[in-house]
Amino acid sequence: MLDQMPQGSIHVNMATVSVAMAKKLTQLHADRGVGNVAAPVLGRIDVAAAGNLNILAAGKGQDLERIQHLLDLMGQKTWRYGEDPAQANVVKIAANFSIACAIETMAETSALMRAYGIESQAFIDLLTQTLYPSPVYKGYGTMIAQERYSPAGFKLSLGLKDVGLALEAGEAQHLSLPLGSTLRDCHLEAIAQGDGLLDWAALGKAAARRGNID
Repeated sequence: MLDQMPQGSIHVNMATVSVAMAKKLTQLHADRGVGNVAAPVLGRIDVAAAGNLNILAAGKGQDLERIQHLLDLMGQKTWRYGEDPAQANVVKIAANFSIACAIETMAETSALMRAYGIESQAFIDLLTQTLYPSPVYKGYGTMIAQERYSPAGFKLSLGLKDVGLALEAGEAQHLSLPLGSTLRDCHLEAIAQGDGLLDWAALGKAAARRGNID
């Protein structure tokens, strides 16, 4: 694709890729005189359809300015993170890692509630109306409470991929991410039980299964 792009054009990569891949792409683009902007997004399918994504962008300033009007059509805000495209990718990886932590937290605490006969939804309502009034806790928490894991808005298998990207990024900087290792094991366990194509919220199913909770 890059060989067919004229010099001076700009490639905007909105995928979630590893830091190593982002750096490789930066060099490949530079060698061909093609602009390179990383612009991964935060937001599920419904958010994207409404044009309300949060876009995490990095690249040369002049390249970002040239394509900003296109990003404005897709997102409510563009967050800029420097001139190295890899910086936007590591922000996206870190954001998804934090989502994984939140889902597993709700999965385990919801299972604990059920083990003591407390309704999961009542507990999720408490969290989202007091400690964590955020879309991630409310959306994924409700799915866990309702055991609603299909259709998948974001597959659990993709969650494993993103946790792996976080561990890889940390290792590249000799940075330990202890929660990441635990999360990877939780994802692998769920996938081994056939939950890989379910929504990421199916970590709740896995947590309940570990306690034999119906």
